[in-house]
Amino acid sequence: MKTKTSVTYKNEILAKYNREKGGEMINYLLKPTRKQIKEACLWLLNRRKEKYDDGILNRFFRFKEGENKMLAIENTKGDRFKPIVNFLTGETKSTKPANLELISWLIDFKPRPLSVYLNSNFTSSKYETKLLDPFSNEKSTTMPNTQPIEMLPIPETKVIEKTDKSITIISQINPSLRITTIVSL
Repeated sequence: MKTKTSVTYKNEILAKYNREKGGEMINYLLKPTRKQIKEACLWLLNRRKEKYDDGILNRFFRFKEGENKMLAIENTKGDRFKPIVNFLTGETKSTKPANLELISWLIDFKPRPLSVYLNSNFTSSKYETKLLDPFSNEKSTTMPNTQPIEMLPIPETKVIEKTDKSITIISQINPSLRITTIVSL
């Protein structure tokens, strides 16, 4: 079985997009523009509501507590969607994790988000399908005749500052838990 990483996640999302050109959202995503991505978000807001979708939207749009999400998306400047357009059209080879998660939501890529993808196993003749809640302590038994394997969420990690003497790293395990690490060189 191929090891899942953030790179395979990105590649699988891009492959699905290139194969289906947005699938159900083809009218908005075939030749995406900033305005069409915003309109797709507005159209899907109350239609696509799976377990982690609110977290994906909150991460991208940074909604305030109690804010009208529809109005917040309408008021989002088009420049915010430009990196998504650039990624989907091949002008750039990578994009920020929040952008990638929004794309996964727009094209209905499953499993999403990255933390669920990393903990998922796909059906084959020897394996069963099992998606884990990355925030639970649930154990997975995905291979027959083996001991249970405990799956832990893999934190999203990013370097926020690098000097000759230290590196500052932020790891985010879930939306409410961030860990900052400073490593002296």
